[in-house]
Amino acid sequence: MKLNLQTPSKEVIKITPIDSGIEYINKLFYYLDFDENKLKILGGYPANSVINIIGEADTGKSLLCHLAVVSNSVKGLKTLYVSVENPASYASMSLKRISSIKKIDYSFILNNVKILDLSNYYSLSNNVENFLKEFYILAKGFNICVFDSVSGLYENREVMARYIVRRIFQISKNLKMTTFLISQKREESPFSSRSAGGLTISHIADCNIVLSKVIVSSFGEKKMYNAEVGDIVRIFRIDGCRLCGHSSKNHFFKINEYGYIVFKTNE
Repeated sequence: MKLNLQTPSKEVIKITPIDSGIEYINKLFYYLDFDENKLKILGGYPANSVINIIGEADTGKSLLCHLAVVSNSVKGLKTLYVSVENPASYASMSLKRISSIKKIDYSFILNNVKILDLSNYYSLSNNVENFLKEFYILAKGFNICVFDSVSGLYENREVMARYIVRRIFQISKNLKMTTFLISQKREESPFSSRSAGGLTISHIADCNIVLSKVIVSSFGEKKMYNAEVGDIVRIFRIDGCRLCGHSSKNHFFKINEYGYIVFKTNE
């Protein structure tokens, strides 16, 4: 093998946005306009990035991805939804519900979203290499990919996590595809980004988003979160993004009675 050295490119990669489906989130990512030397709002997640969404159960991980899928289907972007744990019908139901809430014709979903149902492939972890080869072929032509959840690909074999996620990362980059990896939480701390597979997963991904929920149980937490004892406080935090600037604050949201994410604002 012969290694070659390269000089830095004169051309700067232009970071473009992909709609998150939530205007509040779209304003949390920034980019530097080199011509004006000014920081500007990107208007969404950085496109063509690999985004790791980490959280315990019932924090809105899948919902966050479904919002992005529905919003971008209207724009003609095509999504490959890899359902590792739940049957395809459950993902379809959620996409239809969100389409109804956002008053988007469900035909956009039918035309632009395909679901790869892996929920019944019990031996998948023993055939990961074959899956990755087929995935590369199937993913061609898609703009967005969602793994729900990527943790299911290396369940009980977390030693394989880094290899699997690295391969998915490389495939996503080769195909210029924005990929969402939903990861199960491994630590109780609401601020930790440690997921199944360890911290190596967050090091591979371009961007890490931590979703947390805290049940207020003390006076200190009541004062900290400006909530009542027994309330559920939900937190959205961008735990690093190497492609662009971003907010480093904790952002509070709720999942309303329609199963829709609503962020709290100061207005």
